[in-house]
Amino acid sequence: MKRSIRFFCLLCILFASFPLGHLFAAEHSVSVHRVAAGDSIRQLLLKYGCITSMGEYAKVRDVFARLNPGISHSALLAAGGDVSVPVFVKNSGTTCLSFAEQRIVRVEFESLASAERVRIYLDGPVLPDVFTLKTALPVRLVCDFDGVLPMADLPREILCEGRMVQKIRVGHEDKPFKRARIVLDVVEPLIGRIEQEFFEQESLFTITVFEESPK
Repeated sequence: MKRSIRFFCLLCILFASFPLGHLFAAEHSVSVHRVAAGDSIRQLLLKYGCITSMGEYAKVRDVFARLNPGISHSALLAAGGDVSVPVFVKNSGTTCLSFAEQRIVRVEFESLASAERVRIYLDGPVLPDVFTLKTALPVRLVCDFDGVLPMADLPREILCEGRMVQKIRVGHEDKPFKRARIVLDVVEPLIGRIEQEFFEQESLFTITVFEESPK
C-alpha cells in the first residue's frame, strides 16, 4: 500500500491543519532563531528538531506557521529577524531526517475528467512550500522546494493546454539558498479546490486542481 499524506485547501493554498496531539506531547521547547542569509524553513526545522517522516514534517511545518504568522515560505525570512522554531525530542529507535540536497528528476501533467494533476518526482523526501502569486495574470501557483535543484536535463517549460493549468515552468536559485521552483500558470476563476499529496516511498509530490462545481 502506498504511504501518502494529503493536504486539502482552497485558493489560498496553505498547508492544512493536522491533528497535533502526539507532536505537542513530544515537544521539547520552542527555540528563537536569529535569521541569517541563506536560512530556509526546511533547514531550520530539520536542524532544531528530530523529524522522522514527511508526515511529521508536515505537522511540524504547520506548527511553525502558527508560531510565525505571515511567513508562508522561506523567501519571507528576513535576515536579522527572529523566528520561533518548534523543537521536538528524538523518539527512541528512530532516525532523524537530515537536510540533504535533493533533485527534481521528472515533472508530468495529466488531464482528468474534472481535474488536472501535476506530478513532481524527486530523488529524496522533500515537501514544498505552496502559495499563490496574484500580482499579474495569469495567476501563478508556486511550489518552492528548499534545498532542491532540478536535474540539468529537466525541461524548463511544459505547455499543458489544460482548462485550468496552462503551463508549468521549472526554475531554481542558488542564492541566498538552493531552491527549486515549480510554477503553474492557472486560470483561477475555474478552480474549486486544490489537493496536495506526497507519496513518501516514491518521493512523489502531486498537486491536483479541481474544477469549480456548478452552482
